[in-house]
Amino acid sequence: MKVDRSVRFLIFSSFFLLSVFLAMAHAEETPERKMLQAPPRTFTHPPPPPRAPHANRPRAPHGPSGAAESFMQKLQGYKDQLQKNPEDMEALVFLANANFDIQRYENAEKLFLRILKINPNNLHVRTDLASVYRNLGHSDKAVDALNIVLSLNPNHEIALYNIGIILLNDKEDFVAAADAWERLVRINPKDPLAEALREKVKEIRSGKLKPINTKESGQTP
Repeated sequence: MKVDRSVRFLIFSSFFLLSVFLAMAHAEETPERKMLQAPPRTFTHPPPPPRAPHANRPRAPHGPSGAAESFMQKLQGYKDQLQKNPEDMEALVFLANANFDIQRYENAEKLFLRILKINPNNLHVRTDLASVYRNLGHSDKAVDALNIVLSLNPNHEIALYNIGIILLNDKEDFVAAADAWERLVRINPKDPLAEALREKVKEIRSGKLKPINTKESGQTP
């Protein structure tokens, strides 16, 4: 059955507006509030449930069409700012977050790296960069980025949580994952995920969870 050209355009426009609406809901979110998202595959050892969004996260305006129009205006405004000043941090962060949230990870990586070139000690951005690397399938780079964060701030909660996810599921370094999550629970015992993390650590320490590839994990059989 042939689909009228105007109908095809309407369908395409609807999907575009939806993606823009979702991006706007998160683009102004502070970088440290982003969590690692599991890639589209089945984990051998599922991680604890993801953290809930912060209650004070900015909300998108009601109505997708109005949200899309507002977002596009902001997007163009920040692009113009960046043309005038390539080191405009506000513009760089907004554009990096927008690309992250619509899963344009290569673009997000370039923008986060530009931010870190200006301010290498921005730990929230470096944590987000680790999330980008993980989503691109570069687990080693993600671990390296999070280790830099933890070398500068050993109590960075998001970095501790996320490095545990990667070590457990990607690297199968169970002991290191348990170490990271134990430290996180000590720092914030009332965290909503503290109990789930304690249970996961208990399973690791008791041997209920075992890596499949013991050679890569560095553990003896």
